Amino acid sequence: MANTIRKRNVELSAFEYEQAEFKGTSLSDRKAVRKAVLREDKLFKIIAYFSPDWIYWIDPNNEISFVSPSCKYLTGYDCDEMQNEMDFWKRIIHPHDYPRLENHFRTEYEGNSLCMEEFRIITKNGGVRWITHMCEPVYNEDDKYLGRYACNKESVSVKPRDQIIFKSGDYIYKIFDNASIGYYQIYFDGRIKRINDYMLNLLGYNSIEEFDQLNFEDYCIINVEKRMNFKSSMLKNGFVKDFESEWIRKDGTLLYLRETATAVENPDGSFTYYEGIADDITEKKEAEETALELSFERRKTEELKTEFLAMISHEIRTPLNVILNFARILKTDYSRLSPDELNDNIKIIEKEGKRIQRTIGLLLEMAELRTGSYDFNVSEIDLVNDIFLEVYRNFQNEAFDKDISFSLVNELEHATIIGDKHGVYQIFNQLTDNAIKYTLPGGSVIMKLFRDEDKRITAEISDTGIGIKQEYLPLLFKAFSQEDLSYSRIFEGTGLGLAVVERHCELNGAAINVYSEKNKGTNFVIRFKS
Repeated sequence: MANTIRKRNVELSAFEYEQAEFKGTSLSDRKAVRKAVLREDKLFKIIAYFSPDWIYWIDPNNEISFVSPSCKYLTGYDCDEMQNEMDFWKRIIHPHDYPRLENHFRTEYEGNSLCMEEFRIITKNGGVRWITHMCEPVYNEDDKYLGRYACNKESVSVKPRDQIIFKSGDYIYKIFDNASIGYYQIYFDGRIKRINDYMLNLLGYNSIEEFDQLNFEDYCIINVEKRMNFKSSMLKNGFVKDFESEWIRKDGTLLYLRETATAVENPDGSFTYYEGIADDITEKKEAEETALELSFERRKTEELKTEFLAMISHEIRTPLNVILNFARILKTDYSRLSPDELNDNIKIIEKEGKRIQRTIGLLLEMAELRTGSYDFNVSEIDLVNDIFLEVYRNFQNEAFDKDISFSLVNELEHATIIGDKHGVYQIFNQLTDNAIKYTLPGGSVIMKLFRDEDKRITAEISDTGIGIKQEYLPLLFKAFSQEDLSYSRIFEGTGLGLAVVERHCELNGAAINVYSEKNKGTNFVIRFKS
């Protein structure tokens, strides 16, 4: 019998059989049978392709017309090697099991019963492996023979079963129920018609009965509009391939699936449900999202580097060019400069030198704060004498030169806190520097100490300067961030001052808030722990 099995690399020949055997039926009946077989043929091939078992199909002409890729796992041979050799069973079967094989084929073709047998095979690399072979006849609703389904797997203890004759479609469900891929049948209104165990496990349910009172789409689908488009496309085209969707498990966690589904047509041409397979791609999607996040972080890092280089280039090269130009003037025209001109040139050089010194100082301090190498020393601090008066003296002349009203208001008898003196000084030094920098001549800057409604020591630095746009406020404390990044901007700065302020506030347990309106000034409020 084994010699009667012929092989060729073709599609399932059930249609050839249907054409030969159903000549007496009407054209519409034959079309219905052809459509049903085509649908089941596609489903069979899909699940066989993903199955870990070696599955193949024998058509009514006794030709092996399909072999699943898993044959290589059991035998070492590719599908093409098997389909191109006439007697592959004789080549791979162990010689001691030839009689058992012949008896199996004899039983197979003498009746319609399910046939099961265990054989030893010789793999391509010469090893010996026991397999369990099972094959079953498949019939349509009119008991017409469509072919035989055969399945081979590594041998386990399997008891013989009674004769089973499958009606059309039953063999497909049997394969899907035990497959390692999700399979479902869902009515277009969202109710589940059929679902296999693998799919249930993916969703976190134990049985289909749990869905009796639930609408599948209400409980498992995240994007309802996307699901409607999925179904609309299926009704329009008859199928949807490799559709990626987001589902919700029973425990509320996210599940990503890739679906291939087809609408099932009724005899009258209507559609009541669709069926498909679903592959779990959650790990793949999470890996892609992680890669995107990393890519985004890399881009942000590159942008930060670019901003840093552009900012530092501007904040160092600009004052350095000024210093060099005025040094050249002093060198070449020293004798012709009046005392006032000479003094003005020296002041400009001094000012630009301090600008470079301030930029480098901020860079070094920010580096220490970010790397954790900053030397944090806790001591008792008198905010009035140790901080506010020092800052006031530091900016008094600059405010006077800009014609800015600069005042200090103290409403506290005792303004003592515990913190890092340098860090607290930097907070008010940077805030006052910004207040005077961004306040136009004729404006005012006020440094104020008081207790808030919770009796906490509170400091306030307010100005009547240019203010800040509301949309920029969330970015205010970001390193290298500035509202105006253009090279033609009026006000100098690295965008590091407020980043340093925020970090020192965190280290000293102080809360900082900012209130501002464009062209109406800015108010920074710092509240220290009680």
